[in-house]
Amino acid sequence: MTTDGERLLIARRRRGLPAWKLAAAAEIDPTTYSRIERGEREATFDQKLALARALGVEPETIFSRVTA
Repeated sequence: MTTDGERLLIARRRRGLPAWKLAAAAEIDPTTYSRIERGEREATFDQKLALARALGVEPETIFSRVTA
C-alpha cells in the first residue's frame, strides 16, 4: 500500500514538476511540502485541497483521508 506522500510524489513527477514549484503553486512553504511528501507530516485539509488543485486532480486521488 502506498502512502499519501508516495502518491503525491508520483503525481508530481508525472507532471514533471519540481517540488518547489508545486509547493509555490499550492502556496505551501517548500520545507513543509517536503515533509508532507516524505511522510513526516500530514497535510492539513486546506493543504490537501491546494495540492490537488495545483496538480489538477481530485484530492481523493492522492490522499487517503480528506476531511475538514
